[in-house]
Amino acid sequence: MKRICVIVLAVLTSMLMGSCGLGKMVSKYPEVSITLDNPDLENKGGEVAYTIKGTIPPKYMKKKAQMVLSPSLKVDGVNLQPFTTITLKGEKAKGEGTPIKYKTGGTFSKSGTFKFDESMETAEIVVNGVAKMKKKSADLKPEKNLGEGISNTASRIGLQPIISQDASTGGNFIQAPHRFTPEYTGKTAIIYFDLNSFNMNWNNPNNKSKAAKDSIRKFIEFLNEGNLIDRVVISGWASPEGEESNNQGLSERRFEQGKKWFQEQYNKYLKDYAKKNNIKLKDLRMPSFEYINNAKGEDWDGFELAIEKSNMAQKNQILNVVKSQANNDMREQKIREMTDIYPEIADAILPPLRRAEMQLICKKHENYTDAELIQKVLATPKDFSVNERLYAASVCNNIDDQKAIYNALINDRATEGDWRAYNNLGVLALNEYYENGNVDALDEAVSNFNKAAAITPNNGIVLNNLALAQFLQGNYAEARTQFENSKNASVDPVNQDYVLGMYSILDGDYNKAVQLMGNRTCDYNTALVQILNKDYTSAHNTLYCITNVDAKTAYLKAVLAARLKDESEVYANLAIALQKDPSLKKKAKRDAEFKRYRHSATFKDLVK
Repeated sequence: MKRICVIVLAVLTSMLMGSCGLGKMVSKYPEVSITLDNPDLENKGGEVAYTIKGTIPPKYMKKKAQMVLSPSLKVDGVNLQPFTTITLKGEKAKGEGTPIKYKTGGTFSKSGTFKFDESMETAEIVVNGVAKMKKKSADLKPEKNLGEGISNTASRIGLQPIISQDASTGGNFIQAPHRFTPEYTGKTAIIYFDLNSFNMNWNNPNNKSKAAKDSIRKFIEFLNEGNLIDRVVISGWASPEGEESNNQGLSERRFEQGKKWFQEQYNKYLKDYAKKNNIKLKDLRMPSFEYINNAKGEDWDGFELAIEKSNMAQKNQILNVVKSQANNDMREQKIREMTDIYPEIADAILPPLRRAEMQLICKKHENYTDAELIQKVLATPKDFSVNERLYAASVCNNIDDQKAIYNALINDRATEGDWRAYNNLGVLALNEYYENGNVDALDEAVSNFNKAAAITPNNGIVLNNLALAQFLQGNYAEARTQFENSKNASVDPVNQDYVLGMYSILDGDYNKAVQLMGNRTCDYNTALVQILNKDYTSAHNTLYCITNVDAKTAYLKAVLAARLKDESEVYANLAIALQKDPSLKKKAKRDAEFKRYRHSATFKDLVK
């Protein structure tokens, strides 16, 4: 009996609808096409742009009827309606709406935007319709499904900071400058050679001169003092009257002779030192330093300077003739011709140019190596200046020793007011939080940065590090303010173009992001903006040359693979990302980028 009543009610409803002209609109509603122009909606600058299009078939829209379409989002069982309602009307219907002719049908399009919320990532995008005519109305069934999920990839900006002593760019944990400049001292010895020769000849008149002998004597005395050698610069020179190619070869060989001579003197020093200190030569710790080859060929500058300083009456004419020649070959020829006219050129000007200069450059600072300085600063910190102590910490690889140096500065009443120790302790703690997730380390970092800021308000380095602390906590808006303050700081301002370019991604201004970030290669954020610009080839090249692939990078690789519909790469990269950071499983489950793979057994197994 109940079933008969239901059937009768359905028949009566159909008759009623038919009588008011809406019945056919209800029954033929499945023939109405409604789609999203782009079914993959995405968040761009906090807004979601959409275009809904539709086609009404011929003989569907009653002339006096109206049809109201209500697109909406189904989010976790809750229906949201951020879309603009679409109203269509028959050609004789009153009121607002897009007119649709009965005989031919027609098309419609509606574009708009709505504010994005993270809850929308898994939303189902549907359209419900109502047909109206006069005072009658009827629901249009079935509900039409336009798509699933709204991508939030634009929010996946990221920084991969390292500890840096370079304050020229932001985005890294910046240590304060130690402002210590090592000082150097040195001595130079000169050995002269015969024309077209690179053999040592101590009977050469220039080698027998008092000036030459004094330079060698003082050089050896300085060497024997045991100064800490940093480098030995050896310059080989030739006089410019011979052929240029031959002269370059001569200067190279004179360099080798100068190097050989220095090594002989240095070996003598080492043997004497070992003997005086009762050490076997083989047990002597040999310091390391570099030889710098400064063989430059023909010494034109030396020639011109020697002419200028000479007492030759015709020196100006000689220089004008030489300088006016078109090339070195012609200048060399003129010099050879003038040696016959002016013997002084051959006898006094050219011979001193055939030489090797050995310049011994040594560290002036107490003759300590960096390793020795670190140990002495740790042992007796008050014997050293603040800059020396900060320099020692900057070249120290042991974190505990670095902390000890900074804490000694803070605990010393004479140096406790230097902001750099607080800042650098904060950097070490911030890096510990970044690498290990130690929340206590983050609190310690912020505390030290605030102490540094109290000493030096409006300091770009400190503000940069405070911004990074905010960023790593996920407080992107607060971090942005601090990054901007860091850029505009009155003390040690930091160039934050790259970081602010990254924020342009959040703003949805991708072109500005590329401009500010400088289109870096092998860079996470560059790859992100390339994906958002749908430049997938460039994004692939940028992502796959990143050597240190962390969880964020692997996840972005999976996103790119999903857009390229490369299922195996989606799973491979997602597996790496989730293994490195299991907390991303919750994100991946909801991420609209993976909506095509959500129901596969492999995907379910990865995110379970």
